[in-house]
Amino acid sequence: MNDVTLIKEILEAAGRIAMQPFMKVNPSFKANQTYVTEADLAVQAFLKQALDTHFPEDGIIAEENNLRHEPISGDRYWIIDPIDGTASFVAGLPVWGIGLGLMDGGKPVAGFFWIPMSQDFYHTTPEGAVYRNEQPTKIKTPAPLHRESLFLSFSRLHRRYTLSPHFPGKLRGLGSTIAHMCYVATGSADAALLGRVCIWDLAAGMALLVNNGGVLRYLHGPAVRLTDLFSGEPTHAPMLCGHPEAVARFEALITPQTPSATRNIR
Repeated sequence: MNDVTLIKEILEAAGRIAMQPFMKVNPSFKANQTYVTEADLAVQAFLKQALDTHFPEDGIIAEENNLRHEPISGDRYWIIDPIDGTASFVAGLPVWGIGLGLMDGGKPVAGFFWIPMSQDFYHTTPEGAVYRNEQPTKIKTPAPLHRESLFLSFSRLHRRYTLSPHFPGKLRGLGSTIAHMCYVATGSADAALLGRVCIWDLAAGMALLVNNGGVLRYLHGPAVRLTDLFSGEPTHAPMLCGHPEAVARFEALITPQTPSATRNIR
């Protein structure tokens, strides 16, 4: 795939659109009670136009207004998350970004994530290497957990689950599902627990994760299949991502507080 430079330029331009209202955002609530802003809508419209121009044969699935455009030929879909981490964006916090995943034949084959505030560009292509900016990366090799082990989590972990007090490391929630997946895939964090999210929250990060040997599994359940999420519905349960051994290790540290723990969590 020879389009990395083009896609980076598109995402950087989208980032400039998002930065224009940053720190002065007036959000609205969607039906699911999550934020949406004019920046989300403007970035999505820009990305759709850019993809229609450069990849006219491909399909598009995007977050806002349940946008879905079927491919003219083939089975490639671009998955758009115009601002992943909208709540952080609204709050003026730095960890949010613009996600773009490419699925072909039902599999995530390429992923791109641009974080305007840190100027970090995470990407992978069907060729397989995973980069943070221009540097190739590796997922963390599992080692005994220690004081500086880093576990990332969605913000409502405490409402439904208990993390074992025997975990010796650090628990952090940074506000962006794709960022969490990128940090795990490229070795910054050991593993991440993701909430009930949708295909646009997962496609870009899953490509990076898989291409660096990681997995995405439902908590105490099977592997996640993105094709099950094409309808736009969220996953049926939280998920763990990381090296396969790390996922198994962290899964053993998490227990549900109630029998309904895996329902109605976002």
